Amino acid sequence: MPRMLHTIAWPALVLVAQAAGATTTARLPDWVCVHPDSVFADAFEGAAAVVTLPSGGSGGTFPGSLTRSVAVPGFGTRTYYLHVPSSYAPGRAVPLVFALHGQSGSAASAPTAAQSVRSAWSSVAEAGGFIVVAPVATGSSGGWVAPPPGPSDYDTFAAVIADVEGAYSIDRSRRIGWGFSAGGHVMHDLVLNHYSTQVTIDTFAGYAVSAGAQQAFACGNASECNTLVAAASRRIPVSLHVGTGDSLQPYVAADRDRFAANGWVLGDTLWYATFAGGHVYASAQLAEAWQNLCPFQALP
Repeated sequence: MPRMLHTIAWPALVLVAQAAGATTTARLPDWVCVHPDSVFADAFEGAAAVVTLPSGGSGGTFPGSLTRSVAVPGFGTRTYYLHVPSSYAPGRAVPLVFALHGQSGSAASAPTAAQSVRSAWSSVAEAGGFIVVAPVATGSSGGWVAPPPGPSDYDTFAAVIADVEGAYSIDRSRRIGWGFSAGGHVMHDLVLNHYSTQVTIDTFAGYAVSAGAQQAFACGNASECNTLVAAASRRIPVSLHVGTGDSLQPYVAADRDRFAANGWVLGDTLWYATFAGGHVYASAQLAEAWQNLCPFQALP
């Protein structure tokens, strides 16, 4: 049964983690996030230039909140939602935020959940100058269908990323993953496990989770989770948010401790924040996650 859920910076590049022949996490100059629409910090050659990994997309325009469809083998045509910031210019590659909604309660309500995620990220995307995409879960309860076997929603993830990168100019070194609740559980699974061969830890420069936990899906118990985190191929930057009234808060705190015990550094490659509230998220937490992860890129 399938698993179903209810131009490198010059000279300022800092390598955060490196292994021969593996994807490397690099930290960009501070101005990249302060002035996301700039190629140089002050338009003069003396500033640190940044070389991107452009997707080679056709440079599609039409800024705003949009809907696209993509063919997924085994599923047919799938719809996803995206927001293109008003600052988007086809000649300049921009970051991508890949956002997964939580379980919506029914298959019929999943598109609304995806649109809600897209809308919540839109103001952050406008300020940060990135494109956000939100696929739609296919489970009968509005949750994500994961492998094995296939096809699964993980095939949809790969198709959505390929489609948006073919239609727009995306910096493939600056893809950021995010998920809420069941979507957060899936983000842990995508990064820390290897059920998907196309969307993996190497796909993302960093990832954020709101009200999601490793033990809810990616691993079965604390010992398994520790083994999983310890085996990660790189110390990918991670940003965690959870409400103090959320029943998952102790599990998210345990995830923080597990990352920290395995080489992640709080305030540097790992962030953990609580807020007064329950099993929810808000644009304020999304903006904070973007601020934490914006400075990073993943280089081959």
